[in-house]
Amino acid sequence: MTRNNLLLIVSFLILALGALFLLHYFAYFSFVKFFQIKLARTKLILFSSLVCLTLSFIAASILSHYYENALTRVFYFISSFWLGFGTTFVTFFVFVWVIYGFGKLIHLPLNLNLLGIIALILASIYSIYGVFNAQNVRIKNITVEIKNLPVEWQGKKVVQISDIHLGHIFRQKFFDKLAQKVNSLEAEAVFITGDLFDGMGDGFGYLTPALDSIKASKGTYFITGNHETYFGLDKAYDILSKTKIKIFHDDMVVIDGLQIIGINHPENFVSKPVAEIIKKIPNYNADGPSILLFHTPSQIKEIKQAGIKLMLSGHTHLGQLFPYQLVAKAVYGDYDYGLNKIDDFTIYTSSGIGAWGPTMRTGTVSEIVVITLK
Repeated sequence: MTRNNLLLIVSFLILALGALFLLHYFAYFSFVKFFQIKLARTKLILFSSLVCLTLSFIAASILSHYYENALTRVFYFISSFWLGFGTTFVTFFVFVWVIYGFGKLIHLPLNLNLLGIIALILASIYSIYGVFNAQNVRIKNITVEIKNLPVEWQGKKVVQISDIHLGHIFRQKFFDKLAQKVNSLEAEAVFITGDLFDGMGDGFGYLTPALDSIKASKGTYFITGNHETYFGLDKAYDILSKTKIKIFHDDMVVIDGLQIIGINHPENFVSKPVAEIIKKIPNYNADGPSILLFHTPSQIKEIKQAGIKLMLSGHTHLGQLFPYQLVAKAVYGDYDYGLNKIDDFTIYTSSGIGAWGPTMRTGTVSEIVVITLK
């Protein structure tokens, strides 16, 4: 890892920790205001608790990366749930602050205690919904036209699954149900577009039979995402090498005339010239039909110019938690989620299946993407 990359990582961690502390301080300030907490001792207990909660997810992530047991799983779940609930709580308190400010503006007397209770109740309900929503995987059907598509693929279905995040929370039972759903779709091929692993945890003995149980007449294909690099690429490859799925290493297979290309996520936060890599793949035909698997919806212009006809990505989770959809939109623009077509080039960005950190989804859904090719 270069010095610049190390500085980038450290800077990101400092900014993330700073943002966490700011959110928790806002929660503290709102609690004191709306619940009219005056005792210094109560304020100290509240502030100390929020500081501990700020650090809990970081501590749980570190412990969970190195230790796999019931205690670390429970600690990770609680701390990650708080991270999600805390985000939702802060969001609803922003709303009641707006109501409070508007009330002051028009000289409308408002009960601060009642506003605080309403925010707390709504945040709790929305968070509980988010937990159930994350477990409820939907089927998303789309149709994509690929220029010069061979007749062997015309009208056929392929399936994209992305960002499953198997680890401490999403485990064997979840993946077994997912595999059954995929099999019920009777797809020609299944594409796993990164972040199969969550970056922590062990005990993946169940994954070999589960992955091998996926039925696809033209194969199952895998590329890495950023979380495989956190998990450990050697570890991920070792687990997957015991299965029948095709692991891409920045290469291509041609199945019945269709070029299927897999570019893995870059390591150590370095950039990766995806289009240039594609052009150098032996026997790649820029004018021929192609599907590119690449985890992040980035470098769109260059990839289009390289002749790719369909690009499948994930990574964004569509923000996963409201209002982070706005962040995803700011970073990835129109490619943060869904189907986009430019001339002969099409990209689909999936919102993914599992969840990272908070085991909840608010403002977005978990999806298996079924693509009918034409």
